[in-house]
Amino acid sequence: MSSQELRPRPTNNLPEPRFSLHRRTTTMNFTTLEIAELTGAGHEGPSCVVQRVAIDPGEVVGEDNLLFATSAHPPPLGDTSLRLEDEIAERVPYLTERPWVGGTAVIGPSTEAMLRSMAGDDRGRPAGALRVGVIATDAPWAMAELLRVALGGRTDTPVRPGPPDEREIPGTERFRVPLALLNHGPDQPLVVELNRRHRGCAGADAALLDPHVLVIGDLGPRQVAMMGTDGTLRQTEEVLAACGPDTHVVIPEGLQDDLDPWIAPRPRHTYRVGTNAAGETTLHLDVSGRTSSGALPTDASRRWLANAQGAALTACAALARTGPEVDDAVTAMSTRLTDATVHTLPDGVAVWDRSDATSVGAVIGAVAALAEHPADARYAILGPVDDGPTAAEGLHCSILDRAAAAGVVGIAAGGWGIGTDHLDHPVTMADELAAAGDGAVVVLAGTGADLLSVRDRLLSMAQPKS
Repeated sequence: MSSQELRPRPTNNLPEPRFSLHRRTTTMNFTTLEIAELTGAGHEGPSCVVQRVAIDPGEVVGEDNLLFATSAHPPPLGDTSLRLEDEIAERVPYLTERPWVGGTAVIGPSTEAMLRSMAGDDRGRPAGALRVGVIATDAPWAMAELLRVALGGRTDTPVRPGPPDEREIPGTERFRVPLALLNHGPDQPLVVELNRRHRGCAGADAALLDPHVLVIGDLGPRQVAMMGTDGTLRQTEEVLAACGPDTHVVIPEGLQDDLDPWIAPRPRHTYRVGTNAAGETTLHLDVSGRTSSGALPTDASRRWLANAQGAALTACAALARTGPEVDDAVTAMSTRLTDATVHTLPDGVAVWDRSDATSVGAVIGAVAALAEHPADARYAILGPVDDGPTAAEGLHCSILDRAAAAGVVGIAAGGWGIGTDHLDHPVTMADELAAAGDGAVVVLAGTGADLLSVRDRLLSMAQPKS
């Protein structure tokens, strides 16, 4: 697959990203008084210059030009947020929803609304940065990481798969896009996941981000469980409607018919990614009536990255950024991501750490890959998933049924699932799994304290990587 085969006609209205491994240029150039005027909020104290926003109290360490957004995080356990705000007000300016007195404060009815107003203003956007929005249910963080590498040329970023609190910025989904816009410099492409939990959220994020490229990874069981099939499609249509006519859109091959009314008007800007029977990702680039394709070979332990690899390379091709260096960067980062999730214990047991899989769709993918992998014994330790109260437990149980049908021993952690084996004490279970014998494979997917306890004990036994 040559770069010429994948290269579409260049688009003149896209900025060329400026790459730097060491320099970071701040983007924001507000004063707190300007923020109050922009958002129609109140203002107390002397006006201060703002160049970065933090929502994690642990980040507030006296940095110059930092703005702390209160009410963007749960209050500390065992305390109200009053003491927290009082202490921070002595050191840094802050956004608040309470008429709190002390220091410099911008006071309005909604912290989220104020942050979004700031992120939508020219002073709060990364001027010149290439902006990419990601929607996916199976490892969206990995898809975003591969896109950053492919578009930005950086391979020195730390790889931290595992539980979300070890790899994601603090705060809830609704703050992800505005914070990314406010704190991102123009020297690297901005790749950010869109909030897709409820109808309207992803569309609002897409309108705020105004992406040059939109990557739709899939419409998985998480969205179907939350909103139904029709609601899931309507949400995707909202995102497409919020994007400009020149936005390049990357979609799964199977969604073309469902989304045709929305993508038909932009044939030169729509690209399809499919997966063949061998589990290899195939690139389909619809450019000026031509279609090119190529395969990305992957084994079962790497299967969860197949769609992400294809999306990253397709997005690059859509922007006419192709070549050996792009392919090498994606391959190298894919290897790093896989190495960070596959571990070998002293007695030969392989552990696939998919504790990043916090949605039903991601867990289904992890179990399916295990079911296809030849092994003497296969175990799936499954923890709770973050799919909201409307996701019936029967959906979770169907995953365990699929595992059993494929000869995989499914064990539910934290009371997850009905009518299946439940996890015993995490230490006992981890030790039993570690003694399963050479050739056994254990997949850890989901979240929850019990599953993460098993994960931590197993990984503590893992052999160092060469």
